[in-house]
Amino acid sequence: MDNLRIRGNIISIFIGCILMIYIMRLFGIQVVNKNYEGQANRNVIKNKIITPSRGTIFTRDTGVFVTNSPVFDLMVTPNELIIPDTAFLEQVLNITKEELIKSLKAAKKYSPVKESIIYRNIAPVTRYAMEEQMWNFYGLSFSEYNMRNYLFPVGANFLGYISEVDSQGIKAKPENLYQNGDLVGKAGIEKFYETELLGKKGKHVTLKDVHNREVGSYMDGKFDETEIPGKDALIGIDVRLQLLGEEMMQNKKGSIVAIEPATGEILAFVSSPGYDPALLTGGDLKKNWKSLQNDPNKPLYNRPLMATYPPGSIFKLAVALAALNDGVITPSTHYGCGGGFWRNRGKPRCHGHGPTGGLSGAIQYSCNSYFAAVYYDYLMNHPKYPDDIYGAYNSWYTYMSKLGLGKKLNIDLPFEKSGQIPTSEMYDNPKRWYGKNRWQANTIISNAIGQGEVLMTPLQMANLVAIIANRGYYVEPHVVKSFRDEKRNWSPLKFNVINSGIAKENFSVVIDAMEAVVERGTAKRAFNPDITICGKTGTVQNPHGGDHSVFVCFAPKENPKIAIACIIENAGASGGSWAAPLTSVMIEKYLTDTIIKKKVEYQRIKSANFMH
Repeated sequence: MDNLRIRGNIISIFIGCILMIYIMRLFGIQVVNKNYEGQANRNVIKNKIITPSRGTIFTRDTGVFVTNSPVFDLMVTPNELIIPDTAFLEQVLNITKEELIKSLKAAKKYSPVKESIIYRNIAPVTRYAMEEQMWNFYGLSFSEYNMRNYLFPVGANFLGYISEVDSQGIKAKPENLYQNGDLVGKAGIEKFYETELLGKKGKHVTLKDVHNREVGSYMDGKFDETEIPGKDALIGIDVRLQLLGEEMMQNKKGSIVAIEPATGEILAFVSSPGYDPALLTGGDLKKNWKSLQNDPNKPLYNRPLMATYPPGSIFKLAVALAALNDGVITPSTHYGCGGGFWRNRGKPRCHGHGPTGGLSGAIQYSCNSYFAAVYYDYLMNHPKYPDDIYGAYNSWYTYMSKLGLGKKLNIDLPFEKSGQIPTSEMYDNPKRWYGKNRWQANTIISNAIGQGEVLMTPLQMANLVAIIANRGYYVEPHVVKSFRDEKRNWSPLKFNVINSGIAKENFSVVIDAMEAVVERGTAKRAFNPDITICGKTGTVQNPHGGDHSVFVCFAPKENPKIAIACIIENAGASGGSWAAPLTSVMIEKYLTDTIIKKKVEYQRIKSANFMH
């Protein structure tokens, strides 16, 4: 009996020891060793990040302009990766084994435990076909997102595009807003309004079985987070105008900028050569971007914002307004022409046009001699600064700045250039220019006619004529009018109103002269008997080829609805020959929704080619 009892005790102790070993082992696996715990959880519970749809973009008549189409990315978690058949992935994704390995290595370098993208832009039908064959693949999943879908092949220069965020973009957002493979706005309003258009990511926590298949939501969605879609944007662009402008600018370099004067809303924003915005979407984005970047005609160069030109004779409008407001001239002030500015040895020269009779005639016939004389008297015979060229020049500079020149206009687009109105300090620089007290009016007389050191962007040209249309002020130009709020109502954005400091009555004589420019002056090709157009031509000298054709105008004269600027590079003729009739076609289309009166000009301009 004692032996049996001893034997039983030994067996009990043995069994107890084995049980204790199992218990300690399980405790170590489940409690002490967090690696096993994490691995078990990763095999069962999966956090799926849900990318929200980017905000839809509507035109000024609330028609859809840019929307979204669903596509999928193939995601990988390197530490969980098991791929029994790489050939299947290579075949279905149409990539080589080397490309697949390279993508997997990049993902592991980014993070062994975080998901990242190894293949983009998988169509829904391909995704579902892949899932049927990937039941024994581990560490791979699909992430849905929305690719931009463009309903019209225009507007790429102001819309911008979205592309993968780079490492700097990820580090710039410490709140972990972006992760590897996320899409971010790279240009245009996509970049400027990234925060509004992006939305907020969501999270769906799921359970997976031993075959890596989703079997349901974890804890009935207790830990899920709902994504918030990006805000819809309403833009001021008129698609009819944008389509027409890009059509007429085919085979030409240059810009068209149209603004609604009362609101500052951009109606058309044409950069030529341009490109179809759909080129920078989908799997061919990088290839297409590289091709566009290497194109010698620079279609990625946003000319309305970034190109700076001597404005030519359209700048005479700004010179006239400043001189009128400071009492340097009156509307009846007369200067002789004689084919050139006689106080500077006949320079700048002027074309033969006959007597001007005063300021109105000088604008109508674009007399270089007249405006050289105005500029000379402004600097040398200013009533407030009779013996102080610096005081006079700085007063002139202040007016130019208030007219939106030589500075950025704060448009809601990135990469805007400021143009140039030279400061007195710039001319005082002895290394690059003249030196202190070593320059006077004749030294810089070319500024009077928009040559010299004056530079303007096409946006500034359009904004200048919008100020004239408004008789003295402008609203900061902008593409986006409003965003849709949580209640699905459009919430307007607010923009600054800038006053020029020029008395309203001084605009009347300039506007009357601009009307005469179109009716019987240098821009007769822009005349429309049904619409009163007020404009000014310009010819910009170009040492590298044909002169540039420039025209600015607004219409109608009373209660203006549109202000527009056009520059056609290398047209080799005055603004009245090409830019003026082009803008008149745009105006007729915008105000009447037809092209009847200017149909012949429309056909002529559309067929012209200045890119030989």
